[in-house]
Amino acid sequence: MNLFRTVVGIDPSGKRLALSALRFGIGRPSVVVPPAIFDLRADREQARMEEAGGVLLDFVARNGLAGAEARLAIPADKVFLARVSFPPLREKDLRPALALELDRIFPIPASRLKFNWLRGNAPGRKGARNVVAAVPSEYVSRWEEIVSRAGLSLSGAVPSAWALSTARRQAAQADGNKAALCAILRDAGGAAECTVMDGEEPFFSAIRSCQSEAVRAEGFALLSEALVDAPPSLPDAGVDVYSPSAWSGAGGSPLEVKEPFRPVEGFDARMADVMAGTTGGKADPSTAWGALGAYGAALCEKGLDLLSPETEGAGFRSAYRAATWALAAATLLLAMSWPAAVAIRTHAEVDRLDARIASLRPAVARVEETLAILGELEGRAFVLRDAGSGREEPLLILRHLTERLPQGTWITGLRVEDRKVEIDGLSPSANEIFPLLSRDGQFRNVEFASPITRQADNLERFQIRAEFVPVAAPKAGEVGGKP
Repeated sequence: MNLFRTVVGIDPSGKRLALSALRFGIGRPSVVVPPAIFDLRADREQARMEEAGGVLLDFVARNGLAGAEARLAIPADKVFLARVSFPPLREKDLRPALALELDRIFPIPASRLKFNWLRGNAPGRKGARNVVAAVPSEYVSRWEEIVSRAGLSLSGAVPSAWALSTARRQAAQADGNKAALCAILRDAGGAAECTVMDGEEPFFSAIRSCQSEAVRAEGFALLSEALVDAPPSLPDAGVDVYSPSAWSGAGGSPLEVKEPFRPVEGFDARMADVMAGTTGGKADPSTAWGALGAYGAALCEKGLDLLSPETEGAGFRSAYRAATWALAAATLLLAMSWPAAVAIRTHAEVDRLDARIASLRPAVARVEETLAILGELEGRAFVLRDAGSGREEPLLILRHLTERLPQGTWITGLRVEDRKVEIDGLSPSANEIFPLLSRDGQFRNVEFASPITRQADNLERFQIRAEFVPVAAPKAGEVGGKP
């Protein structure tokens, strides 16, 4: 179910087409396009429907309503309305039973009708008195095609009586009426229309063609006929009449000023304000009266929907919508709470790990310091192990070199490999080093590995290669004369 959606109400009652567009979302529905009424010039019904289809297409295109939903207010002359009493039946058995009854009371077979019902109580009787409404299937199918060509999708088709009842309830919320009966009388475009309701439930709806000057009288005549079917006690309580304010002025029908009829004052202004909505300005009362059915059809979500007759009653639809909303709300709350709970737990775990790492930092620093000391001691121990294992030749070579090198000479590099020695250094006179290294045979094959270069500090850079030949230590008594 789409929470934010636009619904176009369509009312083809009489010889005109009334349209109203409402926006549904959070809060009450709002009017997004001012109501409009279009007179249809065609006399034949099929031609009139084709003309209405063109008007609807232009209205949708001009106001950018393509893709919206649409609800049809079925004119009163197309609706068959009856109250049928049945003994208690299961829901799955009620529709077949009603279909058999409709074959008897309606002039069209039930197989060619779309019908639906509302359950009601029958005072003083056993069982339920069901309010049944039906419409020819061909009429609804024809309007489905028209609505589809206009770029809309038909989501509901309600009798005009339920559309008018819904619109009256929306516009007259502050009336505070206590009357058991109320009636809506209006000019439906060359016809008088009368809808009578017991509270909010319509039980009579009729439309009668007449001359424009006779519409008011015909409307009250239809109201008188409707009261014949009402329970005897209801008319005694009075009937609130909703009609154009001009109908209750001077020179009106005698029925308007006598009991049990009580004209409702100020309804025109309230209705015009409601239909103006957020579009700015104020709707003309005559336009508001003409568009009352279209406005009510767009609002009517709980009336008798004849588009989907397989749905058994509006109570089931209401329960279904309530369950859908509850499930959607629960899903939304779960979707919002689960990431929040995961984020909270993750944040708490990260804080715990940060605190643990901070507590371990001093110990890690002590370990790193100890490892550094161990590395240094291992280096010293390696040197000592090498010296203890007889590998003291590098130290011996360095000692012999330092004994032979002249004063002021610096060794910057010493490489020893298999007694082959390479010496890098700086000296005031590099040529003096050559004879000093060769004098006693400790170093053989002495040669310069690269040319001598003089530095800016007047020192000569040299690189000498040689081979170290160790001389055996003299035995006792061989050196220094006889013992």
